[in-house]
Amino acid sequence: MAALRVFVLGATGYIGSTFLDLFLKKEDAARRYTFRALVRSQEKADKDIRPQGIEPVLGTLNDVALIEDEAANADIVINFADADHLTSVQAILRGLSRRPRREGGRRRPILIHTSGTGVLLDRALGQFASDTIYYDNDVAQLNTLEVSQPHRVVDIEIISPALVGVIDTYIVAPPTIWGFGTGRGNTNSIQIPLQIATSLKHGQAMQIGKGLNIWSKVHVIDLAHFYISLLERTIQEPQDENEAYPLGYPLPKNEDAYYFVQEGNDFAYGDVAKEIAKAFQRIGINDSGSVNGTSPEEEEAYWPKGAGGLLGGNSRSRAVKAKEILGWEPKYTDFAGYIDEEIHRQKDLLDGKKPR
Repeated sequence: MAALRVFVLGATGYIGSTFLDLFLKKEDAARRYTFRALVRSQEKADKDIRPQGIEPVLGTLNDVALIEDEAANADIVINFADADHLTSVQAILRGLSRRPRREGGRRRPILIHTSGTGVLLDRALGQFASDTIYYDNDVAQLNTLEVSQPHRVVDIEIISPALVGVIDTYIVAPPTIWGFGTGRGNTNSIQIPLQIATSLKHGQAMQIGKGLNIWSKVHVIDLAHFYISLLERTIQEPQDENEAYPLGYPLPKNEDAYYFVQEGNDFAYGDVAKEIAKAFQRIGINDSGSVNGTSPEEEEAYWPKGAGGLLGGNSRSRAVKAKEILGWEPKYTDFAGYIDEEIHRQKDLLDGKKPR
């Protein structure tokens, strides 16, 4: 069988670069797949993409004609880029929809798109914990999500019934991602580092409101291994009704496209603030051990734009399909240790030292 052609967007990002680093270390990956990746600059292409045996495609998410043509020539598109960039996703879908059949290639192309459980967010602003939990195998529950939710406009395009039988679509929606990436690009997450950076800036542990809001979480390496499992399983899906399903039933996709990727216990962002306060005491930044919870009126003065919704809302998910269908088993558990390590990393950067 000819190698499957994969087009990747977001290849130098936190998730994408970690996935590529781990996947390309598989001894048969280069034989079974060829990769092309969208990259914004020649410098990144030469430094981060070519050394991995990936063919760079120079462009941005706004180059929709380029993206459409690349998708049309791919068997599989994996999108790790901006989850809210609608026009690039529409270009991917147009390209995959007009993809020509080729000898040895898949008869039906695949899209694996990265969304996020920001799609589940409420507007708690740290004031309350929610007991609402979303399950990725409950299509009826997920269909109640409003189009105004983060990422939802893009997700709706991908789960459109019009794509059934044309493109196999899958949406991976990670929660708060923690840990350090292993790839050649960005190795740092967003949410926990943002809370730590804001706390360091003000010399005190910070939280949104009372910090009662709850999120689910996953380590970036566990998440990357899920993408690997999903990719390897999608290519086993039969292409016509006469072929047997490996599991005895279809892999959920299209209108049932969401896959949550969550491990262990959920956490409150107020608990992260407490860990920051304890670390600040240990390293002499602030001896009080106190936490400053900001009101909506104070948010602009203390936090970057949008932090109140991101770090102050509830977003609880359960990875039923990942665990029960794909057999995904997360292994990383030392969340508190990561928080402490990230505090020291950021403090070293502020002090002009090489991060430990």
